[in-house]
Formats: sequence, structure tokens, C-alpha cells
Amino acid sequence: PAEEGELVSNILDVRIDDPERCPRYQARVIKGGKVGVSPTWLQQSLEKGGVRSINNVVDVTNFVMLEVGQPLHAFDLNLVKSQGGNLPTVVVRTAAEKEAFVTLDDKSHVLDQEMLLIADETQGIALAGVMGGLNTEINDQTVDVLLESACFHPGNIRRTSKLLDLRTDASYRFERGADVSICDWASRRAAQLIMETA
Repeated sequence: PAEEGELVSNILDVRIDDPERCPRYQARVIKGGKVGVSPTWLQQSLEKGGVRSINNVVDVTNFVMLEVGQPLHAFDLNLVKSQGGNLPTVVVRTAAEKEAFVTLDDKSHVLDQEMLLIADETQGIALAGVMGGLNTEINDQTVDVLLESACFHPGNIRRTSKLLDLRTDASYRFERGADVSICDWASRRAAQLIMETA
């Protein structure tokens, strides 16, 4: 789609503290959406790929992953916290030793300093390349979506997934190496489909 509205940099900051483990992180914002049931074509496409339908926004991220092999993640933008009146900031950093994190499946994990975390200025919001956090989950009240398209170091994702015994469609793909050059295209494709379905 044509880029419209204000620049993402006016809405959100992104800081990569560990560029070796995350050589690319792209954020795109889609405002004014309505989360709900996916259209039949999208549900059926996911079903054929062995993925269950969740809602229109999450389903789009999974569809694009199946379509081009690039895992994406969607956050509720309004649940990404800021500090001291600053713009909300997405920070790609390693976890603190024994940092606790609750994933989308409502399971608590204890992380170590080798694990890569997507965070805001106050807390972790996703286990990079593996699974998002329960605290920024897309839900029925979500209006503004923060769409992540990134590339992570395969060895780090493999280690994290194995140590936490957490295998996902995203980790499966990132463990085998993602194409850094497709991040932007996949993000644009997902934005187009979110605008059509939500």
C-alpha cells in the first residue's frame, strides 16, 4: 500500500541494543483497526497450512509467514509503555539474568543474559523470534497495531527455543535463517492485508 499518515518515528522509537543478534528490526503502525473474525478465505488458507485461526490481525501475520517464510508479530500499540512522557520505545536487548517473562500461551519463563528480548522501557513484550508477550497481545479492544518484521541470529533463537522448550512456527523459521532483505516487503504485505481485513 501507499504509505499514509505520519511517520512511525513520530509515534514510536526503536532502539537495537544488540545488532549482532538482531541485524534488522522494522516497525510499522496501522491505526484505527477493528479486531474480529477473519474472512473465510483467510481462515481456510491458514487451515490448509496447519495453522489455526485466531483473529484477523494475527491471522494476517501467520498468512504472510506461510506465504513468504518471514515471521511477523503484531502488538497492541497502546499497551507498549513509555516512560517520562517520551514516545513509546521498542528496545531490542538481551534479557537480564533471571528476568521473568510471560508468553502469549500464559506461561511464565525465567530468562538468561543470552536470550534476546523485545521490550519497551518498562518490561519485556516479546521473546525475540519465538513468541510474543501476554502483556501486549492483540485483543478485542485493540485499535492501533504495531507490526514487527525483523531478522534474528539463528543460533540465538535455536538456543532460546531449546532451553525454554518453546517451539513455534516463528522459531522454526528463524532457527534456519531468515532473509533480511524480505523484512520490508513482508511488513508492507501484512499492512495491506490488515487494512483489508481489519
